[in-house]
Amino acid sequence: MKILHFILTLSILLTPLISAKSLLANTVNTPPETDIDEPFCYMRTTDGKTVDLGKLCENKTPPRTSQSCISGSNIAAKVSITNVNYDGKFLSGQIINQGCKLVKNVKVNYEVLDDLGNPIDNGFITTKPVAVEPGKSATFRGEVVAGAKVRATHADGED
Repeated sequence: MKILHFILTLSILLTPLISAKSLLANTVNTPPETDIDEPFCYMRTTDGKTVDLGKLCENKTPPRTSQSCISGSNIAAKVSITNVNYDGKFLSGQIINQGCKLVKNVKVNYEVLDDLGNPIDNGFITTKPVAVEPGKSATFRGEVVAGAKVRATHADGED
């Protein structure tokens, strides 16, 4: 009976790992070619390999129709910043063009705060791609100065 409980417990623990095997098929273990060459959505295994989780992080936002887009010249009002993550070294996330026109040269502005909430640095990270069609999204990821908190403030760009 104890063996049956052991086998049942083991199968419960291993089933998620086996089903996740297809998600881990895109393992990359190459030296960096640029300053930042990791995929936007990834995880690092205990043996140092980078696993691309892009299929899990694909944009599921339905495209906007021209009737529901935001018009005007204020880029910050037309570009929303989502899925922001700061891991202590890199700031990453996604922008969505909610405007009616193509937005080019998109930059996500950020600020770095100390433990008391005072600004200690700021800057911007460009998106990939740099031009974003209405209803479409782009990602951003860049290394920032370490701080207690890093937050994306707004997006800039050109119509």
